[in-house]
Amino acid sequence: MRTENINRKFKLHDERRLAAQLPEQLQGLDVVGFVRVDEFPVELLSAFGEFASGSVAPHSRIYRNAQPTRIDAWLLDLLRQARIGDRFFLRTGLEYFPWADCRVLDHRWLESLRRVIGANQGFIAHDKNSAALSIGGQYEMLGFYRGVGLDPAPAAPPVETAPPIAATTEVIPAPSADPEPVTTLIARVPPPPDPDSEPDTGRQLP
Repeated sequence: MRTENINRKFKLHDERRLAAQLPEQLQGLDVVGFVRVDEFPVELLSAFGEFASGSVAPHSRIYRNAQPTRIDAWLLDLLRQARIGDRFFLRTGLEYFPWADCRVLDHRWLESLRRVIGANQGFIAHDKNSAALSIGGQYEMLGFYRGVGLDPAPAAPPVETAPPIAATTEVIPAPSADPEPVTTLIARVPPPPDPDSEPDTGRQLP
């Protein structure tokens, strides 16, 4: 227990340092402060787990190798559909400082998000009524959102599986062996009679 407490103190110290660096790293954003997890509705927090698990289909998607300007426009449209404006809570990935209260200052914020946070960006509206998440896959960026009065995400299509193949036992006869060749003996042919010898008439000499 004592070792665990020491490790958590070290982690808190490291995350406090990382949190202090975010306002400088997130250019174009004003980091007002940090918010605990328990200050958000449970249904919004649970939505992020559903989005990441693939149990719901994304609302939108875009190729990951698209131009950065197109990806920025796609993300802005995702936030607009989720009714998330210029003031929002940003998921940091830190345990002790999980959400940053942010306000947009200028256009640099989109590029700094990609550089600092990465492709997986979580947002909660400042009124805490909606949430949005972008997930970077191998080939695509997927966008999700959920909130009060918003269209629910469609269910993910079921994975089609081939019907099971019944196990059958088929007896395949072994190929018949070729019959052994029958060897025919050649009869001995008697030699022809000697023309110079007298024929044997079968009579005995007197």
